[in-house]
Amino acid sequence: MRARRRAGCAASLWPCRASMARSVVDAPGGEDNNAVFPIGIAAMSNLKSRCSGAAWPDYQGGGLLNLMQTLSWELGGPDLGYPPLATDVLAGIGHHRHVCLLLIDGLGAAQLRRLGPETRLNLRRRATLSSVFPPTTTAAVTTVLTGQPPARHGLIGWHQLHGEEIIAPLPLYVRQPAGSASAPQQLADTLFSAPPLFEHFSRPAFLMLPEDICHSPCSRHHAGSSMRLPYRDSEDAFVQLTARLYSPVPAFHYLYLRQMDTLMHEIGPDDEAAARLLAELDGDFGRLLDAAKQNDAAVVAIADHGFVAAPAEQWLDVDEIPELYSLLARPLSGETRMSYCHVKPGCMERFIELARARLGHACWVEPSAELLAAGVFGPGPAHPDLAHRCGDVVLIAKPGWNLRDTLPGERKLQLAGTHAGVHPDEMEIPLIVYRP
Repeated sequence: MRARRRAGCAASLWPCRASMARSVVDAPGGEDNNAVFPIGIAAMSNLKSRCSGAAWPDYQGGGLLNLMQTLSWELGGPDLGYPPLATDVLAGIGHHRHVCLLLIDGLGAAQLRRLGPETRLNLRRRATLSSVFPPTTTAAVTTVLTGQPPARHGLIGWHQLHGEEIIAPLPLYVRQPAGSASAPQQLADTLFSAPPLFEHFSRPAFLMLPEDICHSPCSRHHAGSSMRLPYRDSEDAFVQLTARLYSPVPAFHYLYLRQMDTLMHEIGPDDEAAARLLAELDGDFGRLLDAAKQNDAAVVAIADHGFVAAPAEQWLDVDEIPELYSLLARPLSGETRMSYCHVKPGCMERFIELARARLGHACWVEPSAELLAAGVFGPGPAHPDLAHRCGDVVLIAKPGWNLRDTLPGERKLQLAGTHAGVHPDEMEIPLIVYRP
């Protein structure tokens, strides 16, 4: 182990709980928007000035959260308490017999324009929205399924701190410590707290999910009492959904498609194979619209996030900088484009100084409290563990860069395409609408 002892810092590498960042969102009175809004404006202004060119989420009418507020209103669900979409393209959508929400994982606005400019999907794009922060499946899909921002549902990365363990919230495994006895259902019971949204719509809701995750603890919680329907592949998914549109009973249908995301992680977001896969999905989409036209079905298609290329020479191994890594109380969590750092007590100032000196070419080094105060995770009241999960410092990768550490027993992660940062290509998602 390459830890180095530094005066004023705890000596061991992983044993202690990091000091919590405290911010306005989890302070007493944080539920009062009038109390926190001026501070949020100032903090966001400062953040934008430090992170040149970054794209931050819109929670005021132009984002994924606002889409879910509007859909909930239109479909007889609860008022979630957030501004509706600024655009009126979904006004009255609840009058249609069927309403379909297709979530095409990873198909950001930039990818749709570049890979399929003449596709039906792109030609029916009515607006460009922002995802949430971080723009990644864990945070964004949970916002879709609960109608709550990451600040409230508390799922903020592929890996995140839960209690004293670093876990993966979707597949529900423990990354650290090794040999943890925590089982997936046990983790789910203590991790998932935001109630599911779709079961509260005034019409039956059906969730169509890949068969290997359809009955997982994560899917069971976020579907609630709504029916979950497994599918084998995208062709099977569209066949099933098309058949359901012929029912005379009004319904809401949610279809989650992950094929684009899987492929772009493997080959990158600009490969010709991604364009071919998009063309196949677009053909399925066109056939779905034929059935929708016959059956008074509205179809909305969105993404959870976009993508950026991840050049192999721009992966930075934080654990290979021992004077910096030894200041951490536990491994990195979050994502390779956005990492949460839990720093040993008394070491934060030194960590920020060293990180900016050694990593500043590759990432912005931001105190977690600044991000919380700026409201990048969305409006509160915040999840009680949000500040603890964010740690003390957040490393936000600059264009082209990825950050990683590798624990014993892990293979070094290398992907051709990534997301979860603040490049516009990661943050911007399309709003695609068909109404008969």
